This record gives sequence, structure tokens and C-alpha cells, in this order.
Amino acid sequence: MDTSLQIAQASLQLTQVTEFVFMLIVDMMFLVVLVLMMLPLGIWRQAAFAVMKRNFIGYFSNPTGYVFLCLFVLLTSFAAFWPHEFFTTNLANFDQLNTYLPYIMLIFIPAITMSIWAEEKRHGTDELLLTLPAKDFDIVIGKYFAAVLVFTVSLLFSQLSNYAVLLAMTGGQLDNLLLFSTYLGYWFMGVSMIALGMVASFLTSNLTVGFIFGAALNAPLAFFSNADVIFSNSAWIQRLFEWSLLQRFEPFGRGLISAPSICYFIGIIVVGVYLSLILIGRRHWLGGRDGTSYLWHYLVRAGCLAVTMVAAVLIVQYSPLNRLRVDISDAKVSTLAPVTTELLEALSAEGNEGKPPIKIEAYVGASVPSEYVKIKYDLVNLLREFDVLGGSRIQVNLHQGVEPFSEEAILAEKKYGIRPVKVMSQSRGALREEDVILGVAFSSGLERIVLPFMPYGIPVEYELMRSINTVSQPERKTIGVVQTDAMIMGATVNTGQELARIPRLRLLTEIEKQYNVEQVDASTPISMWIEDGEGNPIKRRYDVLLLVQPSLTTPAEMDNIIQAIQLGQPTAIFEDPLPSPENFNYIPPTYMPRLFARNGGEKAVIQNLWDAIDLDVDHKPIARPTTVNPNQRVAEKDGFIVWQMSSNNPYPRNSILNQRERLIVSDGQGYFSPEHPATSGVNELYFQYSGYLQPTPSASLEFEKLVETNFAGRVKVSNIMNRQNDQFGSANRQFTLAAYIHGNEVDKGVPTKEAAGVASKQKTDVIYVADIDTLSDFYVSMRETPIVDGVEYRYQNMSFVLNVIDALADEQIYLGLRNRKVDHVTLAVVEKTYESAMQRVFDLDQQLQIEYTTNMNKAESDIKAKLKPTEDEIQKELRKKNSNQYYDAAKLAAKQRLLEQQVRDLQEKYKNKQLEFENERSDKKRRIDLDAELEIQEIQRQFKLAAVILPPIPPMLVGLIVFTRRRLREREGISKARRLK
Repeated sequence: MDTSLQIAQASLQLTQVTEFVFMLIVDMMFLVVLVLMMLPLGIWRQAAFAVMKRNFIGYFSNPTGYVFLCLFVLLTSFAAFWPHEFFTTNLANFDQLNTYLPYIMLIFIPAITMSIWAEEKRHGTDELLLTLPAKDFDIVIGKYFAAVLVFTVSLLFSQLSNYAVLLAMTGGQLDNLLLFSTYLGYWFMGVSMIALGMVASFLTSNLTVGFIFGAALNAPLAFFSNADVIFSNSAWIQRLFEWSLLQRFEPFGRGLISAPSICYFIGIIVVGVYLSLILIGRRHWLGGRDGTSYLWHYLVRAGCLAVTMVAAVLIVQYSPLNRLRVDISDAKVSTLAPVTTELLEALSAEGNEGKPPIKIEAYVGASVPSEYVKIKYDLVNLLREFDVLGGSRIQVNLHQGVEPFSEEAILAEKKYGIRPVKVMSQSRGALREEDVILGVAFSSGLERIVLPFMPYGIPVEYELMRSINTVSQPERKTIGVVQTDAMIMGATVNTGQELARIPRLRLLTEIEKQYNVEQVDASTPISMWIEDGEGNPIKRRYDVLLLVQPSLTTPAEMDNIIQAIQLGQPTAIFEDPLPSPENFNYIPPTYMPRLFARNGGEKAVIQNLWDAIDLDVDHKPIARPTTVNPNQRVAEKDGFIVWQMSSNNPYPRNSILNQRERLIVSDGQGYFSPEHPATSGVNELYFQYSGYLQPTPSASLEFEKLVETNFAGRVKVSNIMNRQNDQFGSANRQFTLAAYIHGNEVDKGVPTKEAAGVASKQKTDVIYVADIDTLSDFYVSMRETPIVDGVEYRYQNMSFVLNVIDALADEQIYLGLRNRKVDHVTLAVVEKTYESAMQRVFDLDQQLQIEYTTNMNKAESDIKAKLKPTEDEIQKELRKKNSNQYYDAAKLAAKQRLLEQQVRDLQEKYKNKQLEFENERSDKKRRIDLDAELEIQEIQRQFKLAAVILPPIPPMLVGLIVFTRRRLREREGISKARRLK
């Protein structure tokens, strides 16, 4: 075995052992805290401690205890790893177990509690306990804590077993404290159910009846989470769901230690223990003269206590105490960004009481493809946190488990336009189309924003906060889009031959979720300020100007644009020496004549803009043609585009990215400004046919590099357009693709009336990007669905463009959120198997394509070889005819007819052969895909089997050791003659 592989495996094993030891330490700390809580029993309540010790040891001295323990561990492992959703979600947590555990508890908890008092009655030992010099409270609390310890031991076996399985699946990387928090929630859930189960045991002396009663008392709280099965009233369903065990446990499953949840479970414990005290003490008053009166007396007291506990839970839930919650998870999966917390606190501050509430209606489907599981997980988490931290100002109504054809789905579509979206996913080797519901509607007063579908590639927290902030603000900032022949706002243009429809960029829809967007006509001076009645500026008319391909403007428009820039107008400029035909087939390069002449004007001189902002853009003059064809567009100058080596392609399965003109700038393969907000959180950008920037030697403006390539080269635009790919040269230089250009008089505030009209180069506030393809719809689509053909693309072009606009508009809220992602721990070992299988599929598919091309080329060569003799004879006769020699006309006609017939026959054979090769290739590809899927399923089966076979082994071994030791002690001192044979 390779030494490096051995080192990697040893490192992996060490990591797994370290993580397991860490979890053991955390568990030991919890046990120490639990023992310290029970320490007062041994000091001040010795009778209670003796009862606890007797019951605890007695439970594990009985074979039934170990049987139930093994059953509990087996069921929890089965529920955690066997559901199909576990591998579909690909998250290293216990979400599936969270759903099923309350129902598992309905079996296991009554098994623990049924013998707490019923066994004492059955054997008559209850009288012995009641004659002890101890109070009823000592007996009840001792038995309760004994059951708690039994359950704690069972839970530890389950936790360590399931944790070990997850360690194997993730390669040693786990969110330990998230998993601990989950099991801490299980513990609270279990100890509260024990309190109710203990009540059932005090009601009867029959173990079976005690088991049934224990399950019956806990069943309502367990089944409240499925209230929609019985009730149709949504208000009742929501109320019952809020009081279910599953709902109160939910924060623990997200790594949160929540005060309302703990108060809820403690309330159940207090009520259960008090009812047990009433039942054990009924011997004092039930048979007496006032027995019936005392019965009602204690029932009223119990009812008052229950009401008090409910009130306490409600007070904690609907008061500032609700915010007593700590996210202990390593990845902080439920922690909001600081800017989000600040905004939510501002919305719920005292000065906003009179403002209309922000209502959020979220509809989440029952099942989603694996690609959207994290989105669903984050969406539900964040909405729950907004509901808590938003106070009374934010009202969240979360509809989960919505089926595509349910009444809720119909209502969502009718009221908000939220409808199921068809998403393609791969399952068991086949593509499957699923209807997915992930929509959110926001409203506040008359303002409304609807997100019909939560796209995959957009951080959920950013999308939610942008919508909340937008509906809560009466005014938005304004983005002015300068009208050029790029026509990104969309238009219908007469080309002289037909009407051409220019589509509106989808980018503008994204911008409109945050800003007002207006079109700006630069043919007249651009109005900079909105003024009061006396001509004093009060706010900017356009917070940012968006200028795309300014080379496609008239000279007058260019002068007005430069004037606006030097008056301090923040401007985002996108100018491209060669727009990609895939994205903008109607926009000519920088040095080309205008495609759509507006107002009959001539093309602007882009050099004037470059001079105004101190840019030195490389370009070379080329000779004009001697004869001008009006239909031919010929450049007057020739620019350069940047290229890089295909070895920089981080997505080898996409061969298109091997083209040199496609640049991928990423961390380690380029530079992003760490200080400027435009590149905040950006770590990968994709440019196509991009230009580059550099300041003039005598520049008076600051030139701050935002994006820079690794070592790359440059090539003339004309060489690319003429497909002269041999003119690339060497890659020995770093190129700046985007820069922030500004003077020392930049001021985002409102100037005085006199200062507002004074133009100065030092007021320049410009971000210049040398590629307009970053604005294209391609990146919007890629941002929404970044997984294509099994490859997940990490381009952040859309985030970069929106950051550019926010930075110029001085909008700081979303800069940190736009690229914030929660690091969910995934099943790395399963993922590695999947990636290996997909890479093998890709390689074999490439081989099949080569084989197919070779076969088709051979078939084509065979056809040509078969036709060649006839073609030669025809050519021979034709040469005779052309040289006026004697030739056989009948023979020539016959040969031509023969050739035509041969061509038809061979073409038919060629088509059949082509169909045969295509079917063969398809069959082989299906076989390859199926083999890959079977390989993935095989490793899943292995983990599933390990998950249910291995966990019960430790408790079985412990039970075997205990009973062996007990048996040996029983045989001590007994002569061999008296022992049973």
C-alpha cells in the first residue's frame, strides 16, 4: 500500500478516535452534573437515595431490563439510519430519529415505569416501603430518579452507538455539540414522559395495565404533532402542535438550549411527580370519612398546578425570557448573523409599535430532492428564529409537510402565487421529476413580496432578510440604468429587416427585490439631486448609475455621463471588449460600430471615459478596409482579452471550461480584495472573453484592485473572432479584471447647494468591471440551480454584481449575508463514493463517445471505399466527354444510376449502423449508470446493516457479563454434588 495512503488512513482513524473520546468526555461531564443534582438525596434524603439505588440495581439485575435496553438501542438505530430520507438528505444529524423517537418512547418509557409501583403492589413490598421512616415524597422521588438513571444509561448506549456509525459515515468530521444537544433534548423528553408513566404505575398493580396506562397518558403529547390527521381546523392544529413533545424538542435538534422548551418539560415532570404523590398518599384519606372531599380537593390542587405550569410555559414563551436560548452547535446552525439580529431588534424596538406587523407565510413541501434539503433545513431554522427574535412585529406562519395537491397548496397558489416547481433529481440510477414546494410570502401593510421558490444557490438568510427589510421600509433607494444600445432593460428594435426583441436581464429582477429601478436617458444632462422648494438637494435621485457597454453611446451621452461622474454620482461600469455570443449575441464588442443606431447619432469615443477616470486600456489600431461594405462591421481598433491555461479549470468534467478564454478566478488561483465590500465573501468568479484594467502612469485617482487573475496571458480580439487560436503568446502576467476607482472628495452624504453643482475629478466614485457577461441570465440560473449533470458550480458572479451595487449605494446590510453559508456536516464517505462513481461514469462516457465517433468514421470510410470504383468509372467517362473523345453515353448513364442506387442503399445502411451504434452506446451508458447507482446503494446497505447489527452488541455484552458474574456468585460455597446437572 502507498505510504501516503497509509498516513491518510492513520490520520482518519486518529480523528475518529479523537472525536469519539471528545463525545465520551462530554457525556461524562453530563453524568457528573446529573450526579451532583442527585447528591442532596444522599445527604438529606437518605431514604430516597436508598429507594433509588435499590430500584436502579434491581432493573439491571433482571434479564427483562437488558432485553428492553437492546430493543431501545436497536429501534433508535433503525429509526436514525434506515429511512430512505437519511441518505437523501446527506446530513450528519439525527433528523429522522427526531421524527420517530416520541413513538419509540411510547414503547420504551412505559416498559421502565410499569414496574415502579405496580411491581411493589404485586409482590406486597409496598407495605414495607410505606412503613420506612421516610415521607411519601422520598419514596416517589427515589423511584423517579431511579427510572431517570435507567433511561439515562439506555440513552447513553444509544448515543454512543449511533455516534460511532455517523463517525464512520463522515470520516471523523461531526458537529459533536449539535449531536449532544439532540440527545439532551431526547433526555428531557424521556424524563418528562417518565413522570407521566410513573403516574400510571401508581394507578394499578398489574404490569400490563401499567404499561398500557403509561402509553395512554403519554400518547396525546406524542401525537399532537400529527393533529392534522384528525382535525381540519388549522388554528386548532397549530395550537396542539405547539404543545407536542416533538415541537418542544425541536430547538434541541438544532443545537439550541431553549428556556421555553426546558420549562415545558420541567412542567410535565412537576405535574407528574405531584400526581404520584397524591396517588401514593391516598391511603391516608381515601377510606376515611372525608375521602371523597379530599379526592376532589387534591384533584383541584393538581389542576391548579397544571394550569400554573402551563401559564409558566406561556410566560416564558411570550416574554423576553423566550430569548434565553444558546446555540451550542459547532457550526452555529441556528445562530443568526449579527446584522440580522440587529435588524430584527430594530424592527421590534419600542418606536415601531404602531407600524403594521410583518407577516410571513411559508409553505414547505413534505419531501424535497437531496439538493434542496439544506435549503429546507435552513429555511425552517431561520423562520423559527425570526418568530422568536422578531417579537410581536414579525408573525411567522410556517406550513410544513405541504403536499402538491393539498388544500394548503391550492390556497398558497391562489393567494400568493406559490405553486409546486418541477425539479429534476436523480434517484436509483434514473432521472425523476419531483414537485417541490418552497415558497415564502412577506407582507406589511400594502407592501408585499413573494418568493415563489427558494432557489438552491442563494443563502436563505440573505433572501429572507432582504425581503423582510424591503417590505418594512416605506422608501427604497433607486438604481438608474443608463440607456445604451446594450438595452438591458429590454426593448423591441427595428433592425431594418424585422423587429428584434431584446430580453430584459433577469439581474434587474434581483435588484428590484431591494431597490427601485429606473431607466436613465443620458442624451440630456443627468439630474443628480431631488431638491426642496428652494433648490437645496435633499437626497440623490439615483443612488447608483448602472452603465453597461458605454462604448455604445453617442458623444453627447458620453459627455453627460462623464459630467455626472465628476459631480459625484456613484457609478457601476461594465465594459466588455468581446461580449460572449452565448450571453449577448446582440451586443457588439467595444471597438465595433453600433448595432442599433438611436437618434441617428454616431458612436461615442470610449477613450474619453477612460481618460476621465485615469484608465489606460490596451488597444491597437488596425487598418481600415479600402472598400467599405455598409453591411460589414469592421473594428477601428483592436483590444485584448485575457486568457488562462486550461489546467486552472476546477471542474474537469466540463470540457467547455478548458477553453482558454474562460477565466475562473478563485481563492488560491487569483486575488480578491479583502477590504472592499464588493468582494466581501466572494471566493470564485467566472469571466468569459474578459478585458483588463490598469491605471495611467500619471493617474490622480485611486486605483484599488478588486479582482485579479493568477498568471495569465492576453490575446487580440481579432484573433479570437477570426479563430486564430495560435496567437495566444505566454501566460506570464497578472491582470486586473475589476477595480474601484475614486478620488479624495468622495462623499455619500448630501452636499450644499453650491457644492452640488461643482464638478471635480476627485469626486469620482466608480467600480469598473471589464466584462459584461457577469450580468447575464446564465449566472442567475447558475446561482439558482448550481448543480448541473452532477457537478456543483460555485460561481458567485451574481453576488459580486449585487455587492458592487450595494457598495456604491452605501448599503451595508446584505454584504455579509449574501455569501454567508452554514457549514452542514455531510456524509463524506458516502459522498466520496458518489463522486468516485460519477467520475467513473464520466470517464466511461467519454470512452463511449470516442468509440462511437470511431465507429461512425469507420462506417463513413467504408461507404466511401465502396462508392469509389463506381465514382472512378464515372469520372473516367466524364473526362472523355469533356475532352470531346468518344464515350459510351449509355454506360455513363447506367453508372450514374448505379451510383445513385448505391448511395441510397449505403445511406440506409449508414443510418441503420448509426442507430445500432447509438443504441449500443445508450445500453452501455445505462449499464454504467446502473453499476454506479448499485455501488452507491451497496455502501448505503453496508452502513444500514452495521447500524442495526452493531449497536445492540454493547448492552448485550454488559448483560452477559452481569449475569455470568451473578451466576458465579450464586454458585459460590455450593458443593458440586448439590449443583444442578
